[in-house]
Amino acid sequence: MAIKIQKIENTGVVYSDPSDPGLSIRFKQTEQGKSLNGTPVTNHVTEIIINDDNAVTIAGANAVDSVSVRVRVSGTSYSKARIKALLGVLSNSQVWSDEDVFGGFRPTTAPALT
Repeated sequence: MAIKIQKIENTGVVYSDPSDPGLSIRFKQTEQGKSLNGTPVTNHVTEIIINDDNAVTIAGANAVDSVSVRVRVSGTSYSKARIKALLGVLSNSQVWSDEDVFGGFRPTTAPALT
């Protein structure tokens, strides 16, 4: 898979694989002001949006299932270390997938901060 920049937008960048046009990974970044204890700071919002067309077979017939994964992170640069730690919770995603969490079942493995 040769993922590379497909397009650059005002708010981010989109990556894609030329041999798999159904797959795209978009980084969308915006900023807005907010106040922490009366001190003006910049809040950064980053969204990572992954879309893919997944070929499946249902009752012997082929179909395309459009799947999407979205992560939204919001905070100031002062919280960078904490955001990194909170994103560590996603390291359990393989286990949760095996537990069919993404198929509607409750996780049996508790989230863990790393």
